[in-house]
Amino acid sequence: MLHEPRLAVPDGRPVYGEIGHSAAPSRDSRRRWAAAAAALVDALVAEPAADRLGVLADCVAAASAADLTCAIVPWWGDQAGGAEVATESIVGAARGSRAANVNGLVFASTGSITGRAFDGGRPFLFDRPDGDGGYGFGVGLPLYSDSTVVIGPTMVVPLTGPQRPTVVVTASRAPGTEPFTAGDLEAASEFGRLACAALHVDSGHGERERQALQLDRDRIGRDLHDRVVQRIYAAGLAVQAVGRLTADLALRQRLTDEVAALDTVIAEIRAAVFSLSAPAPTGRVSVRRGIRDLLEELRTLFPRPPILSFSGAIDLLVPAALTEDVLAVVREGLTNVVRHAQAQETWVCASVTAQVLTVEISDDGDGVSGSRRLSGIANLSVRAERWQGMLSLTDRRPRGTRLRWTASLPDVPDGADRFLR
Repeated sequence: MLHEPRLAVPDGRPVYGEIGHSAAPSRDSRRRWAAAAAALVDALVAEPAADRLGVLADCVAAASAADLTCAIVPWWGDQAGGAEVATESIVGAARGSRAANVNGLVFASTGSITGRAFDGGRPFLFDRPDGDGGYGFGVGLPLYSDSTVVIGPTMVVPLTGPQRPTVVVTASRAPGTEPFTAGDLEAASEFGRLACAALHVDSGHGERERQALQLDRDRIGRDLHDRVVQRIYAAGLAVQAVGRLTADLALRQRLTDEVAALDTVIAEIRAAVFSLSAPAPTGRVSVRRGIRDLLEELRTLFPRPPILSFSGAIDLLVPAALTEDVLAVVREGLTNVVRHAQAQETWVCASVTAQVLTVEISDDGDGVSGSRRLSGIANLSVRAERWQGMLSLTDRRPRGTRLRWTASLPDVPDGADRFLR
């Protein structure tokens, strides 16, 4: 038989209350939660690009009269992309007087109150019967990893997707205040079902927008390849022909340099065309996007943002299992530059040639000699050996360091070789 909320127990442990047969929300409670569901749908329709978790937290806060409302989602962080269940959770949005303390908070799902909702998929009430406000911190009580989210009497409502809940919403009141009732939980649960459907429909709109954007990118890619690249190539041939007609060696060298520059432009455009026309498959991390995001994350640590370049069909040829190692190499290489190099400029290059992926991180800092940088890259050597690759760390001329990391790639997919030419 299911317990009613705040059931007194002798040992003072926290109480979990679930919806019982007698749960009947009041008319006012039903009205408030129905209005919240309508407001959520209206907001998502009016602004498809709005912060969905923020809108969800706003609606729950208005309906529950809680002191702290949170929308919590799974957080994979550094986990492998193939993991089915995240081991951590993150507060995607928070509202209330204590929201600033928990917004963006990452905590372990195991041993958490909200983790129970992710695992079980059922809404419940959480309360301490003594009401002393020591949620998870009292003597002899378990320490919950999300204790800062659950500050007092709390409703925990999962928004269940096709498999596991995709979002868990918490509404907490201050310790010692009026707890939520089973009727409140029933009304909030009905809101959760409607909210889940609304978010799913909103995701469908987003998917259609992404498909339209991809069609537009395909068109731009075709125009770049069929028109712009061919014109640049023709211009390069014309400049090369003019160079053969002159006896001025300095002018001939200058024209040769310009032809080489045009070849570089063509290679960059082809890389951009591939980036536009061949996105990473669904559920797979894009290497290009991952490296760009990583540089954006670390850019404030450098005097000048690192200069990034790509060559080849990286997202097509690099398997998902290798992507994790590539991002780890870039992160470790950049943090080594920050810690040891005292560099002003940093360059990151990721390229694919034949069946080898190469990552190079160069700087204009102090160089390898006399530094402690070798001790920090042993794990990168292990990652290279895992892919039958190599790692080297050498001085760069006229100054600085070059880290070069390679990995052997699986067989090239059919049709991909045209991007390597």
